Amino acid sequence: MSTWKTPSATLVVSLALAGVAAPATSNAQTADPPQQAAPAEPATALPPVVEPPSAPPPVEPKKPEDKPLVRVYGIVKPTIVVGNGLESFGNPNYVAPTAAANPLFLSHPDAVGLSFQAQQTRLGVAVGEGTPVKAQVEVDFVDFAKSSPAQAATIRLRQAYVEWSPADGHKLTLGQAWDLFSPLNTHTYNIVGGLFQSGNSGFVRHQFIYLANLGRVEVGAALGLVSQNATAILNNVEYSRTPTFALRASYRAEKAAWVGASLIGTQLAFDANLPTEEGRLAVGGNVFAEVTSGSLNVRAEAYGGQNLANLGLLTLGQGYSTNDVTEVGGWVSGKLTFLDLHSVHLVAGAAMVLNTDDMRLGYTPARAATAEAPATPLARVGGNGPGFERNVTVRGGYAFAPMKGLSIVLEPSVMLTRHKLDPDAAALTDADRLGWGVETGGIYQF
Repeated sequence: MSTWKTPSATLVVSLALAGVAAPATSNAQTADPPQQAAPAEPATALPPVVEPPSAPPPVEPKKPEDKPLVRVYGIVKPTIVVGNGLESFGNPNYVAPTAAANPLFLSHPDAVGLSFQAQQTRLGVAVGEGTPVKAQVEVDFVDFAKSSPAQAATIRLRQAYVEWSPADGHKLTLGQAWDLFSPLNTHTYNIVGGLFQSGNSGFVRHQFIYLANLGRVEVGAALGLVSQNATAILNNVEYSRTPTFALRASYRAEKAAWVGASLIGTQLAFDANLPTEEGRLAVGGNVFAEVTSGSLNVRAEAYGGQNLANLGLLTLGQGYSTNDVTEVGGWVSGKLTFLDLHSVHLVAGAAMVLNTDDMRLGYTPARAATAEAPATPLARVGGNGPGFERNVTVRGGYAFAPMKGLSIVLEPSVMLTRHKLDPDAAALTDADRLGWGVETGGIYQF
């Protein structure tokens, strides 16, 4: 879960690996030609003619496409987080806050906590940039099930893909990369949490993408894996047998604006290969825009659809065999840079399920043992989705950049989440929860 999705959201400094030569291209500089041997002196007594030294050959200016063969990049992110009642993708901790926590999973839901985190640190390698074939692998250190793991942090694969440009303006991509459906990300230092589940729908997907640039117009299509399957055996993900199909069209006005729209959809299978097998349509649409005016950058997205969380999108609507779950959401984000070294940003996002009666709980309620049945413990059910009827996030931030690549950051946030609760819990607990957090620390990008 990640990331900044656009190059405009990250400042990356290319580094050529020591000892790796740039590939030879028609634009590469060539060595000076070897000097020819001087001709023999004539037999006459005439003095030799002294020629003026020849001018050195012109040096071709380095062009943007003359990039290193291998580029290593990354983000080192040591931060301190103070918060009250937050959760990170369903886990009540401060790893990457996305919502106000469900109080059923916190012994003290209103208590303030403190954590030191380096889990959103990431590392990537890109090979072949500026050539027709490029490969990229990117990992980060995130485990939402570990609250403050320190040296117990684990590695997660974010991106791994190969990109081929068979002709100018045409690009084919195969592998795990940012979903074609949702191309933008918000300004935030919570780079893994973002505004996911609060209006930001996109995430990574294993897919086959075709993009064509036709002047100022870009069009693209993609076939992708329905969702992820982290178990050891095949399940509905593979047995749906119908990949996601996505379309996107956009328009760029120089470098000042980018606007577009996208669609995604597939046929889901529930209880695959069983007599009770059912199919459901998952479909969604998204509009997006990014505008830059001087030192101000503004981005926004809005989406709507049904059963989108079934597609691995970081949304709220998780459908099941008998019901579709529909939702809408969106976000807006603005960042202003001033005096070269300072920047501020403000972001807001919201997502809401439209047919809350049809959605399932995000957990199994606790039940005491009876003569007919054993006790049932309280437990999360990931296959039911996050269990939010709505989720709203407002976040602001300030950064001071004393040197290239380094930022000292401060970012407070407020999250208002309405959880769907079972009747017994709803009688004792308010379904609307307010959580807040403040993150500070450093970000070094290379």
